[in-house]
Amino acid sequence: MFSAKTNRAAAGAALALVIAVLVPGSPARAEIVVRLEVTAERAPVHLEPDDRSPVVETLTRGALLKQASAMKFRTSWLYVAFQSTRSGRTLTGYVPEAIVRKLNTTLKIIDLTPAEPEIENPRDLDLDRVTLPRVAWGQTEDGIMKAEGRPLSREDSGDMQFLRYHREVLGKRCLVTYVLVDRHLASVRLRLLERYADKDRYVADYNRLREFMNARVGEPRFNNVVWKDRAYAERGEKLGTAVASGSLALSSEWAYQGTGLRLSLSGENSEALFAAEINDLKAKNPASF
Repeated sequence: MFSAKTNRAAAGAALALVIAVLVPGSPARAEIVVRLEVTAERAPVHLEPDDRSPVVETLTRGALLKQASAMKFRTSWLYVAFQSTRSGRTLTGYVPEAIVRKLNTTLKIIDLTPAEPEIENPRDLDLDRVTLPRVAWGQTEDGIMKAEGRPLSREDSGDMQFLRYHREVLGKRCLVTYVLVDRHLASVRLRLLERYADKDRYVADYNRLREFMNARVGEPRFNNVVWKDRAYAERGEKLGTAVASGSLALSSEWAYQGTGLRLSLSGENSEALFAAEINDLKAKNPASF
């Protein structure tokens, strides 16, 4: 399908792609706002939707951003893209909705309500199967559609495009999203379409994927375990319960042959948010690596 050089470049991405972006979300509706403006004197953009997570960059009043996801995270956080004043690169992160305002009224509503009830006995992750096509970083929309076919949905947000597909990845039914910046592939995300009744299964899958990456790529450059409520740990509560309540957050990040991957597990309101984002580290992309 692609040249030998393209396939070599894709191979590094394919290794990271098997980790997936698994996001079992709670019922939600989200606005897509193309442009936002910072209204606070200082607006720290966080790596995760939590004011205690690392700060990617601090913006000042009047700075312009683009909403980069069709979701609100943890009720009131927006995933945004902006141009760094330090490096000039396009970075992303999370800001509270309260410190920005909309500059337009272009809205699109997406219903993310799960279509199925929770699964009592979900299948194990199949780490021997990689079903995603080998699409290299920098591919155009036409190249992706040639490999994947017509998307389930397509969305534009400023200079970003989102192509979504239903696919089975690692033995799980997922929503795959290809993210293009300036018409070229810069990021891949997935969303698990299955919900687990036993929240500890999310922790088990997170650990299994993390160990899988450690064995093939090496130790992560960041490996964080953040307790937001130590009472859960002191009471000996199950880790899955702590995650789903929003009291525990886990995250790991790797870099491999020009590809960055961030795996995270958090949650709230009895729902787990198991997520990752795979990015081209060399491109002008919506990555916060």
